[in-house]
Amino acid sequence: MKIQSERLIIYFLLILFAVFFLFPIYWTVTLSFKTPGQIFVTPPEFFPSSFHLDNYADIFSKGGAGTYFLNSLIVSIATTVVAVLFATMAGYGFSRYKFKGKYTALYTVIIVRMIPGLVYTIPFYIVYQNVGLLNSLTGLVISYITFSLPLAIWLFMGFYDQIPTEVFESAIIDGCNDYGVFRHIAIKLVVPGIVVASILIFLGAWNEFGLALVLLFTDTKKTLPIGINGLIVYQEDTPFGSLAAAGTIAMLPAIILSLTTQKYIVRGLTDGAVKG
Repeated sequence: MKIQSERLIIYFLLILFAVFFLFPIYWTVTLSFKTPGQIFVTPPEFFPSSFHLDNYADIFSKGGAGTYFLNSLIVSIATTVVAVLFATMAGYGFSRYKFKGKYTALYTVIIVRMIPGLVYTIPFYIVYQNVGLLNSLTGLVISYITFSLPLAIWLFMGFYDQIPTEVFESAIIDGCNDYGVFRHIAIKLVVPGIVVASILIFLGAWNEFGLALVLLFTDTKKTLPIGINGLIVYQEDTPFGSLAAAGTIAMLPAIILSLTTQKYIVRGLTDGAVKG
């Protein structure tokens, strides 16, 4: 009887936390389908009687949401692909080999991650202004890669460290060279880690605001967070419906990634690579 009571309390607390965290998402999504009259009605409609697509049509036709979304997608995918590519190799090197200055390099890498990104804003601005990368998606991708690599390298080091050394030794005995071991053995064993690192890097680039605000000027180059901010700044009356629609679109990648890669996320965060 005591165990059942404890379980009921745990379930109740879990439901309470779920409601607490999921309600803002639910409210944003429902708000995006409401007209101004429905938004400001008293008492508020928790379950809308009708749904409208005017807010979505407005942000795509007048607010440039399509361009912002595409820019964010290009920047996030490019950052993720390049960062994961280099991090898998760097993490493997740090994990498998001993060389002079190894730990100095590792600590330097993590220090770069510990410093707030906004500290680098002025240096990036000055350098990009001199080399012609200011107000370009390429420059933004380079800056994002700079901040994504340290975390990714340390993540992959942890995944590679969990692979038994006997696996690598067996591959070498069978005739694999160092590159063959990396390509055919190590990479396949850290697939959950690749998924986890990719999600973290993608969402970090997707949601980043500070650097994009400083390094991008024109509407054709702005990313989605900057575009959403523009809806607030350049409107006399805050368009709550349009903001909710833009926010809903901004949440889609995170929701889709979470739902489609749950299996890999759990494996990556628990055992990392192989068991035993």
